[in-house]
Amino acid sequence: MKKFFLSIAAIFILLGASNVYAAESFAVEVLNLVNAERARVGVAPLSLADDLQEATAIRAREIVSEFSHTRPDGSDCFTVMKNRGRTCGENIAAGHSSAAETVEQWMNSQGHRENILNPKFRELGVGYAYEEYSTYHHYWVQLFRG
Repeated sequence: MKKFFLSIAAIFILLGASNVYAAESFAVEVLNLVNAERARVGVAPLSLADDLQEATAIRAREIVSEFSHTRPDGSDCFTVMKNRGRTCGENIAAGHSSAAETVEQWMNSQGHRENILNPKFRELGVGYAYEEYSTYHHYWVQLFRG
């Protein structure tokens, strides 16, 4: 539980007070939508992982300035993860203000859909950032771990 509160504190610092509630509630909403898609095809549900939540908060801020699976320092997106596990994946999206629209966007993209429905994945982190003076305003990240 202590880790959870530290994760929320990290999100608070990274996103600012106005975005904390949105990021936290969006994570749960995305998890529920993703698990509904997985249930439709008989794949086990994912659970949120505190360390992935921290990592996606960082990645969400990073993709505001450079929308890429490559991090600003030139490393791959998975270097943000403390524990990669056996398999991992990342989905990023921008532009939609709701979790439902964003998950629909991912489900309509073959590569993103494959990550969401991958039975090897067991854990999920969901990050969200809002930046008023940016190109897309709304930025979303999913990190998967198996």
